Order: sequence, then structure tokens, then C-alpha cells
Amino acid sequence: MHSTTCGVGASASNLASLQTTCSSSNSSSAATADAHKMVHHSNDDAMNKIPLKSSSGLDDDEKNGGELIQDTAAAEEARREQMRANVLAWMKKLTIVLICFIGIALISYVIISLCFSDWPKSTPLRSNNSTVATAATATTATATIVGSSTAATDAAAEAPESSSESPSQSTAPATTTAATIRTTSTTITPTTTTTTTIRTNESTTTTTTTTTPPPSNPSTSHTFITFTSTDEQPEHNESTESTTATTAEEIAIAGPAIAASTSPTTPPPSPATNVDNNKEFSSTLGVFENAAVCSDMQPCSQIGSDILARNGSAVDATIATMLCNGLLTSQSMGIGGGLLMNIYERETGQSHYIDAQVVAPYASKQNMFDDNYNASIVGPLSIAVPGEVMGYHRAHQKFGKLPWQDLVAPSLKLCETGYQMSKHQENSVRRTWSHIKDNPHYQVVFLNAETGEQHVEGALLKPPAKLCNTYQLLSDNGPMDFYNGTVAKMLAEDLNELGSIITLDDLAAYTAEMRLSITSTLGKDTLYAVPPVSSGSVISHILSILEGYNLTRADLADEESYARTIHRITEALKFGFARRPELGDPRFIDVRELVSQLNNPDSAAEQRAKINDSYVLSGPQEYGALSSYEEDPYGTSALSVIAPNGDAVSVTSSINYYFGSGLIGPRTGIILNDCMADFAMKGSNQFKLPASPANTIELHKRPMSSQSPMLLTDQEGNVRLAIGAAGGSKILAAIVEVAARYLWLGDDLKAAVDAPRFYSQLFPDTLEYEDGKYSESLLQLLQKRGHNLLPLKTTTDSVVCALARNATAIYANADYRKRGGVAGF
Repeated sequence: MHSTTCGVGASASNLASLQTTCSSSNSSSAATADAHKMVHHSNDDAMNKIPLKSSSGLDDDEKNGGELIQDTAAAEEARREQMRANVLAWMKKLTIVLICFIGIALISYVIISLCFSDWPKSTPLRSNNSTVATAATATTATATIVGSSTAATDAAAEAPESSSESPSQSTAPATTTAATIRTTSTTITPTTTTTTTIRTNESTTTTTTTTTPPPSNPSTSHTFITFTSTDEQPEHNESTESTTATTAEEIAIAGPAIAASTSPTTPPPSPATNVDNNKEFSSTLGVFENAAVCSDMQPCSQIGSDILARNGSAVDATIATMLCNGLLTSQSMGIGGGLLMNIYERETGQSHYIDAQVVAPYASKQNMFDDNYNASIVGPLSIAVPGEVMGYHRAHQKFGKLPWQDLVAPSLKLCETGYQMSKHQENSVRRTWSHIKDNPHYQVVFLNAETGEQHVEGALLKPPAKLCNTYQLLSDNGPMDFYNGTVAKMLAEDLNELGSIITLDDLAAYTAEMRLSITSTLGKDTLYAVPPVSSGSVISHILSILEGYNLTRADLADEESYARTIHRITEALKFGFARRPELGDPRFIDVRELVSQLNNPDSAAEQRAKINDSYVLSGPQEYGALSSYEEDPYGTSALSVIAPNGDAVSVTSSINYYFGSGLIGPRTGIILNDCMADFAMKGSNQFKLPASPANTIELHKRPMSSQSPMLLTDQEGNVRLAIGAAGGSKILAAIVEVAARYLWLGDDLKAAVDAPRFYSQLFPDTLEYEDGKYSESLLQLLQKRGHNLLPLKTTTDSVVCALARNATAIYANADYRKRGGVAGF
């Protein structure tokens, strides 16, 4: 904002006159002050011209016959004229205010009339359908809104943005997009105008989108926006123009890349983002005012939100949500694994990390898997000492507010009521059934006792009873019981019976690290990352390389620009992955200098200068690789939380492969990890590079991990982005691409998360991409640059959980690739 102050100034002649009357004996400052006083009196006299009265009531001229009567009458007339002018000025101002008020009232009346004149009061739901067909496809958008209120029928939600389809997308398979919005609020009716730009083979329909900010009403409880897409055959070979003015209860949506706006304008979509051969998915965007939670399961996110509503801390909500996920997404995480947590405190402006990764047992040996690599993936030797519960303990000790028992209680309730099987869990069971099918503990949970078939999505499951008993013991005795109490003794007996080399001494000696997170700058923002064994510093380096390109929406405007942007991101990923094998557990290897380099903007500029927009480099050594590593598996779970006080948590947890080692503790019911596979094994790979010496097995050493919980804050210390991902080594590419799209390329959060992904990690040197989501012409442009392309038939290889905050609201998006859930208020 700008302000201007105005005053009355003296003319040049007045100033000259004043200067001549000033005494030469006065100082320059005194002369200036006197001049200002005289100028002020001179301006008053010039404006008023009214004679002053003497103490007797008559001046000398009036005593001498009233020779100045005529001048006095003129002065009185001037005074009255001045008063009339003042009155007129005030009347003009009042008239303008009244006109503005009447205009606003009329406009509001017209809008309300247009929106509700045809809305029957007895109809609780209304759907607005708009169908647009091209020469080969049809896109149908359906919005369904469910609202509840203490007054009449009211809802408050941010309208999803419409996006335009590029020319290269005119042959995209047709999709149906449905949106469901649920709110609980008092009377709030923000108005939204939603329009769409669609180009077909024959004509172009252009409209615009205008969105009012989400309401800032503390009575608003929840807002969910759920998008569901399915294939649909085209019915028409023509374009349809549609412009709809709606409220929050009537939203027209077209295209899959739609999200609540985090910017004042709606950018066009990138080429090929409207194609998706995944016939069944649901991507959830939540818009909240005060707090939000994103996790792999909506019931678990709701538990976290409820903890925040009870004045629990961000860490309280995180722990309660993760305990829930350990039951409902046991294929990916649980108390038998490890975690990395990034915690930001708004009040102090500091971020701490907790490293509760697994460690190698005391009895492990560096060459224990040299002749049997498969033993590092499945079976008792693949189990590392779990750190998950110690991470909960350290976090709750420093940042918790609610009693520990309150954080476990919601999960114990789920043990009684059960939960509905998710699609991701169904797929995970099918994917790994060959190595868990003979385990009776898995059979009880995942097999239908009547048919003998595997349960499918929607089936009511109950967690293993013995795992629920372990939860009860941890609730009663505290989290340290896992390492030196009843649970520790039970777990040690389980591990011994299963053939593991982990002992009670391993559990008792386990510790979790907690220190300040490492920081780097992105423009005016601060990026917080967890140091090794996390790969957060590698992500910081990659983003720093990309920042120098000053990416904008124009870098997705056409296929050539889009191909160049993919190429740049891919090359930056390769430079990051080239240094990753040099990282390891900082308690065993000094990585301070390397981490400092990775967080240095000058180092990023050097790498950026090596990137050629026209071709790839010749091999791993050209990117600076000194050693190699094996590709990580596809497990892991990510979670993000923003609390009402501005604190935030991003955490990633894993048991490594789906269902870890494939083993369950017969006494504890704990699904045990196979994280020993994360250590580097002996030998070299096809690139003739040795295995990473920084990540070899040593006693109680942590293996290097792709887990990278990240936090981004603005200049004022407010959290701007809390993001994490699952998917093994594909985590890095997923976080980088979503962050780049959200921060620089003009996507809002949902569009950034839903956009098609590509992956490159140098080992192997291939560019993987989600099949069916990129046009052939775009892929050819990438091949011309020397990329070895490999399509991925599944979209579940990486899964992002992200929260974004601006001055308007908190936006929470759970990736459709895993069908996670969000909650908040």
C-alpha cells in the first residue's frame, strides 16, 4: 500500500519575501522555522481576509466612521460562500456512498435471484452436469454437494478450478469427473463463477473462472472435495459451450486436473495431463480454515483432526494418526518399522527432526547377504531393529500436549469396530500373496473364512487381535515398554522363535536421534529437510538446481516447452542421485561436507551449467557418480499435519517392502520389517560402479533411506508447504515434481499432485513414465534428447501427501494413486 500526504505551500514570491524579512543574526534552522510560521500565517490571511477585532470590540477604522464596512460585508459573504461550498462537498460524498450502497445491494439481489430462483427448498441435493465432446472423446463433469447446517441449507467450499485442454490432447480418452463436497457450517454462501476452455477439432469454447475466497468462519467444521474419474464412451462429435454461475453448493467441473485455487488466476493445464488409463481412482482435496491432516487412510486422518480439535499438538495428531495407519495400512508401515519426522514450531521458527530409522542388529555382519541377496528381502535375517515407537516417544516427550493414552485410544477402538479394506491394501495383498499366503496370521485377516478367497475393497476387516493387545500394553505401560518392558520381552521371544538375530539387548540399546533440521533457501522461502539417513538434502539440491531456471507456466505451454521442462527436471534428478550413494549414517561416516555442498546454491549453479537442453550426458560418471546403489522398493507411508497454531509435521514411515519380511510376531502380532535390504550389498552393478561404501552393514548402523519429509516456510515463518511421499527411490522425483509444479509452474496443489509423473534416478539410467498419460509426440521429443523411455503400467509407484497454506486457507490433498484421505477444520 502507498500513502500520500499533502500540505499548503507558499508561492515563490512569498518565500522570497519571507527570506528578506528574516534576521541575518539567526541561525539557518531558526530562520527556516520562522519562515514556516510566517508562511502559515500568510496562507491563513490569504484564505480568510477577515479583520481581527480589538479588545474594545471595534477596530480603529470603525471608530473613524466605519470606512471598512464594505470590506467587512465582503468578508462575511466570503465566509458564507465557503460554508456553502463545504456543505455541497459533504453532500457529494454522501451521495456517492449511497449510490455505492444501493449498487451493491442491487447486484447482490440479482446474484441471489439467479442462483436460487429455480432451487426448490425441498431438494437437499443438486448436481450440475456439463458434457463436452471432441471428435473422438467426451468429458463429463458432475458436481454433487452434500451440506448440513444449524440453519437452513448452507455450505462453504472453495470452487475447484477449471482447466483447458491443449491441442495435443484432443484425442484423450474420455473421463468422468465427479466432485463431492461436505461441509458443516452456519449460513455461508460464497459465490463462484466457473467456466471452462475446451478446444476440439472443429471449434473452441472459451470461458473463465472467478472464485471468491473461502469463508473465514470459525463455525465451519469440515470441507471435503472428492474427485472420481471413470472412462466413458463419447456420445457426440461436437463442441458444447457452457458458462455457469454457481454458489458453493453448485460447482461445474471439467477435466481431471482441477483443484481449489491457491492463486488468483486459473492456469491452463500442461500437455497430456488429461489422459489417464487408470479406470478407478479417487483423489481427495480438502479445504480447511484452521488445521488439516493428510494420510493414507481417511479414518486415520480424521483421528488426527479430532486430536487437534481437542487442543492436541501437531505431534499428538501425528502420533495418533500413525498408530491408526499402522493398523489400517499395515502393508506399508507400523510399529515394526522405522520413521523420519520433521517438526516445525511456528512460535520459535525452528524445525527439529527425529531419526527413528531401523538399525542393524549387533549380530549382523557386513557380508551376511553376499551369497544370498534374497535373504535381505524376505525372512528373519531381513529384519532390522524397529525404531518407530521410540520415535513416537521422543516426539511426544518434547512436543506432546495430550496424555499418551489419549493418542492410542482411537486405534484401540478400531480394533473393536474394524475397518473397511482399501483398494490399495487389496492390491498390496494380491501383489505379495505368494510370500505371505502360508502365514496363518495373514490368513485370519485377509482371507474370507467362508469362501477361502482374498478379501476385496470394502470388506470389513479387523486388525490381528494380538497386535491390538500389544497396542493396549503400550497404552497402559507407555511407549518405552516396547524397548525395556513387557512388549520388549514378548517381541524378543517372537524374533528368536522366527529365527531372527535381534535380541532383547538390541531393543534395550536402541535410541532415536533428535536435532535441528537442515535448511536451505528457495527464493525468499526456507526449506527444512532431515539430514542423512534421509534423502532430504538430495531433494534440496535438486530443487536448488531447478530454481535457477526461473520456471513459469510458460514452460508447460506447448509440447516443446513441456519436453524441455521434463528434460531439465530429469537431468537435475540425475545430478542429485549421483551424489546420493556417498551419503550414509552420520554416526558412522562424516557427511557434513557433502551435505553442505548439496545445500550450497553455488554448487547447484555448477550442476545446472552442465545441463544441456538438447541432449542427456553420456553416463553416470558424467553426472559425478562415484558409486551406485540398488533401487528401493515401493513401500512406505507419508503423513502431513498443520495445526491451528501454525506448527507443522511431515513424517515418513516404512517397513520397506509390502508386509516387510512377510513375518508376524506370534505373540505381539507385529508385522516385522525387511529394512536390512536397504543396506548396500557387495559387488558392482552394470555401470561398473562399486556399491556405496557409505551404506554398508555395521552394528546398529542405520541404512540410507529415500524417506524425505519436507517443510517449506515463507518470510514470515508461516508454513507454506508440508509434503512427503511413499514409493521407495521414486519418492525423490515425486516430491520434486509436485513442489516444482506448485511453486513455479502455476499448478494449484491438487493439479500438482494429480499431474502425471516421470522418474529417473540414474541407476538405472532410464526415464520411466506413467503409461497413457503423455502424448506420443511428447515422448518422441524426449527420445530425441537421448532419454531411454520405459512406461509404467501402474500409477501406485509413488504416492504424495501434501498440505499447502496461504492467506486464505489450508489445502490438503491425498494422492489418488493410493486413495488416501484428508481431514481438518
